[in-house]
Amino acid sequence: MRVLIHNSDSPHNRGDRAILAGNVELARHRWPGAEIVSLSQYPERDAAWFGIRFLPVSPYSTGVGDLFRLLRAARGADVVLWGGGEILKDYTNKLGLVYWLLKLLLLRLVNRHLVGAFQGIGPTSASISKRLIRATVDLTEVFLVRDDESREKLVAWGVRTPVVSSFDPAVVGTVTTPDADVLERLERTTGLTAERLDGSIGIGVRRWFHYKRSGWIPFRFVPKAFRKAHAESEDLQTYRRALTDLVDAVVDRWDTDVVFYPMHMEASEGDAAFAREVIAGLRHPKRAHVVEADVFSPSEYAGLMSKSRLFVASRLHSAIVATIAGVPATVLYYVDKGRLFFEQIGMQRFARPIEDALRPSFVADVIASLEELDRERTAVVADLADGVATMSAALRDDFARGTEAIR
Repeated sequence: MRVLIHNSDSPHNRGDRAILAGNVELARHRWPGAEIVSLSQYPERDAAWFGIRFLPVSPYSTGVGDLFRLLRAARGADVVLWGGGEILKDYTNKLGLVYWLLKLLLLRLVNRHLVGAFQGIGPTSASISKRLIRATVDLTEVFLVRDDESREKLVAWGVRTPVVSSFDPAVVGTVTTPDADVLERLERTTGLTAERLDGSIGIGVRRWFHYKRSGWIPFRFVPKAFRKAHAESEDLQTYRRALTDLVDAVVDRWDTDVVFYPMHMEASEGDAAFAREVIAGLRHPKRAHVVEADVFSPSEYAGLMSKSRLFVASRLHSAIVATIAGVPATVLYYVDKGRLFFEQIGMQRFARPIEDALRPSFVADVIASLEELDRERTAVVADLADGVATMSAALRDDFARGTEAIR
């Protein structure tokens, strides 16, 4: 069995890596002994991390040579899995929908066994966007989504392809307890020792309130002068100050270090840079650290998170990875996917919209949630383990059911 996984931006996005790791495990479970191939401009690094072969191609490359390599691999595969999180939406831009429609058209020409692998359908408002999404999904043989609301959107928009609702595949990822080598890499790249890591408070933040939503082109391609005008909105400044105040309050309350876990590593997203901006305003800057060096596999990264006492996230997949690592977490969701995952895991009372960061009571409210998680730690950790086990079993069953005709 030959499986090609066209993931989203796993070379640069630790959240997409967690999804890819999950899809690899699901494919191995469904087709034992399968030859699995994916895409990365860092093929040797990622082959060591995931234990599969990688084509030396960026998942988002538009180069003609890369496209031919992708199509040749797709033609030789028994199935092409198209995964990667929340690809189909227009709240960031509409041009991406045209890109995926054209790419999926070409992939379908060379392989009819094209499967949507546990995507989420993000906020989408324009009629043309819904038509583009419908046309793209209808190119697949079956489309698996990670929540019921995504399925309901596709059905309402008239998708003809069978749509199966399931969960985020990142929950089947593995967690590797940090060994001496991982801890040495951590100390060398961040200055954070094993003793200070143990019992720290983890935080996974992303920049927000900084771009015009639902334009035609991605924000990073918008002319620099226009980007600059939106880069420091009043809401963004308030949000950053609120996070700074929250981190100081966490250090005061628990007398422990705070560790930032960036998820998106590209400069255009700037998770690490945003973390440093938050740290720059702290009263306790020496108690904060950023795991910025990209030298940890997905399972190693999850292992580092597992040493956290509690976790605060605005990047959804930092919360998901913390969850599989057994760390009680609260999330600030910027779109519905954060709310939906916390509902699925039974922790919805610990999810709040990111707009709450603009409210005067924000720090006190989050501290109260963290204190509740800390008090109820034993029960929360047990509930998280049960939820992850239930989701993982459902993912395997849903994947087998959705790909039943592919052998």
